[in-house]
Amino acid sequence: MNEELKAALAGWGVTLTPAQEGRLEIYAARLIESNAVMNLISQADEAAVWPRHIADSLAAAPLLRRYAKPGALICDSGTGAGFPGVPLAAALEEYRFELVDSIGKRCAFISGALAAMGTENAAVFQRRVGEGPKAPRYAAVTERAMGKLENILPQCLNMLTEGGVFLAWQSAAQVASVRPEVEKAMAAARAVLAEKAGYRLPGEKEDRFILVFRKQGR
Repeated sequence: MNEELKAALAGWGVTLTPAQEGRLEIYAARLIESNAVMNLISQADEAAVWPRHIADSLAAAPLLRRYAKPGALICDSGTGAGFPGVPLAAALEEYRFELVDSIGKRCAFISGALAAMGTENAAVFQRRVGEGPKAPRYAAVTERAMGKLENILPQCLNMLTEGGVFLAWQSAAQVASVRPEVEKAMAAARAVLAEKAGYRLPGEKEDRFILVFRKQGR
C-alpha cells in the first residue's frame, strides 16, 4: 500500500496497523496468485487490487463503526472474491463477520486466505442470497457487487435485526438516476435511507457512494 492510498484512507477515518496491513498484503498476494485459474477479479485489476478493491471495501469501515456496536455480527452478502468482507474483517477486529457466496470454489479460496492471514473474526458460508438465515440475525449487511438494487434490497433487509443497516455500493450514475422501483422496495420493506456516503478513490475523477438503509420496526 503506497502513501497516497494511506492518505486517502486516513481522510476517510481508516488507519490500518502494521499487522492489519500485513494481513491484507497476504490476501492481495493470494488473490493475484489464484486469479489466473479462478477468475476472481478482472485481470486488468490485478495491478490495482489495493485501490480498486481493498480500499473501496474499507470505505465502509467508518460507517459500520457508526451504525453497529462492537461485537455485532455483520454479513457480507454475495462476497465473491471476499469484497468487502475480507478487508473489513481485517480492519474491524471488534466485529464478527459472516461471508456468504453461492460458489464453492470462491468460498474455499476465502477460507484459505483467512487462514493464511490469521483472521479469526470471519467465517465463510456457501449459500445464495435469500436462502437464509430463516430469522433476522445481523446488525449490518453489506453488498458491493450486486444486480438491481430493488431486487437485492428486500433480501438483505430481511436478514437484519430491527434497527440494522444495509450498506450498498453504488456508482455516481446510479445515485443520480431516478429509481421509483427502489423507492417502492424501500416502502415495502419498511426501510429508510439513513445516509448517502460519498468518497473518491485515488486517481479517479468521479465519486463513489455507499448507501446506508436502516430497517425500521413494524
